[in-house]
Amino acid sequence: MKKYLVVIVTLIMTLVLVACGGKKTIKIGVVLPDAAEERWKNQDGAFLEAELKALGEGYEFEILFSDGDEAKEKANVEALISRGAEVIILTAHGSGAGAAEAAADAGVVLIAHDRMAKSDNHVADYYTTFNSWNVGKAQGQHLVDMAKKELGDDTEAKIDIAIYAGRTADWPNATYFFGGAIEALHASGLKDQFNIITENADDVMALLEKSIITEANFDEAARTKLQAAMNKVDTDWNMEVAKTKAEATTANLTKGSDAVLVLAPNDDTSQAIRQVFADLGQDAYENYYTTGQDASDVTVASLMGDTDKGKGTQTMTVFKDTSKLSADSVKIAKNVIDGKPGLTGLTSGPKIDGADTAYTEIDVLLATDPQKTYDLIFKSGYKKESNSTFSNIDFSKYK
Repeated sequence: MKKYLVVIVTLIMTLVLVACGGKKTIKIGVVLPDAAEERWKNQDGAFLEAELKALGEGYEFEILFSDGDEAKEKANVEALISRGAEVIILTAHGSGAGAAEAAADAGVVLIAHDRMAKSDNHVADYYTTFNSWNVGKAQGQHLVDMAKKELGDDTEAKIDIAIYAGRTADWPNATYFFGGAIEALHASGLKDQFNIITENADDVMALLEKSIITEANFDEAARTKLQAAMNKVDTDWNMEVAKTKAEATTANLTKGSDAVLVLAPNDDTSQAIRQVFADLGQDAYENYYTTGQDASDVTVASLMGDTDKGKGTQTMTVFKDTSKLSADSVKIAKNVIDGKPGLTGLTSGPKIDGADTAYTEIDVLLATDPQKTYDLIFKSGYKKESNSTFSNIDFSKYK
């Protein structure tokens, strides 16, 4: 009799908790790195929430932020599991090791969103990402195109090139970005005309001179070679670090050409680096070409022709529409809840670290084609023309 009374009391307490606003049972959990970061709160966070809400009844969800703390990240995953989550979408702050262990131990499907999540014993079940290798190839190809424009038919001329990388520890993204760029530079046939002015010259030149590394033949040896070169110019995705690296490049610079090519891993580092090069004053290069990715507000302003709020000239960026990435992550979660193979209806890539990979499409934006930038960024509604960063731009000509 006592046993039945305990069960009845427990049920009553549960109902009271729910009625008073207690945590409800969920099917899908989302854990993002930090609500203080623009991307995770107002881009991925907002897009994921919209996609999950659109699923309706039977796909109840909850989104938590980890405040840049891996211990809280693991605790968030465990909390979502305790509330019934069958699938968790996670953007790891670091390696995601604790989160990966917690999900695996509970038998919960883990989707690594944009960043891989793995421990020594477990890896995410799925990995949604933009094709990072192709992002790097697009960056490298832009520099190749600009080199050919500057060099013309002169096979003896040289062109200066500065090479920087993202955070080496950000695996596999940063390594794949770098590897794709190196592949494009290698395939150009211009290696003898590149004058590398950053401190990783020997390591990079060795990569350019040896057999080409591609995504298809990528292995542990290739990873070791790429990361050895990256370590010397690792910007940590940080503007101050990128600025310091660029200052080291320009401190005792002897220019070998009137133009310079800059492999900057993303838009923020590109902004910091180009401002250092601009500070060369009368010794500055006549033409400056730099890469990036993410389509930050400052970069978009630059691509649309505003060098003031665009903080100088950036000549390309790779636009990765995080609304599409978020849609892919939610699609996998829905497939799992529905009992379907996770990658049903998605474009798959090669397994990475054993995780099934979904590739989201990318777009290349160039300073020479502001109409494309307008169409993809503003006409689509991805960014608003009313944003103060774009106040110097006359949008009327693009409508």
